[in-house]
Amino acid sequence: MANTTTQAVRPKAKPAGIVFRFLASGYDLTILFGLLFIAFGLLTLVDPSMQSIPKWLQYLLSCSIAFAYFVGFWHKAGTTTGMRPWKLQVAMVDTGDHPSFAAASIRFAALCLTWIALGETFFLMNLYIATGQIDRTIFAVASVMPALSLLIMILTPQRQALHDVLSGTSVFRVAKI
Repeated sequence: MANTTTQAVRPKAKPAGIVFRFLASGYDLTILFGLLFIAFGLLTLVDPSMQSIPKWLQYLLSCSIAFAYFVGFWHKAGTTTGMRPWKLQVAMVDTGDHPSFAAASIRFAALCLTWIALGETFFLMNLYIATGQIDRTIFAVASVMPALSLLIMILTPQRQALHDVLSGTSVFRVAKI
């Protein structure tokens, strides 16, 4: 039923494939890196050695900037700056509207967990290549989430990744943004 509703609301939109989503992610991560570079550059004006600023506060600042960037764009415009060149838009599967703040927040949290798990997987693979030792349990747990997300994307008709399924959203390629 959600499939026919989405088609009725967005007749010119089709589910976005993984290649376009990865390209948009690359753009968005580059922009996010620039925003973090500016923020931490300003912090070094206050404390050049960054010794007086606790690590937890630095992590909180990084997460807050990422949260504001992604959730703000998804909620207000349905698309981020990195998604625009590829004509991608995040929408609620059942209505076709931009994600609510809650749905965008859930999508962000689940996406972060997937990216962290993917990063941990690559880190452990490199550690194994370098040392020949690996913690198989951590590797298995870390590699399951990205693999599950890709599998879900292949199996769902709207090409929803795990974070999309959890938030009730999907990414569509639209004719005009």
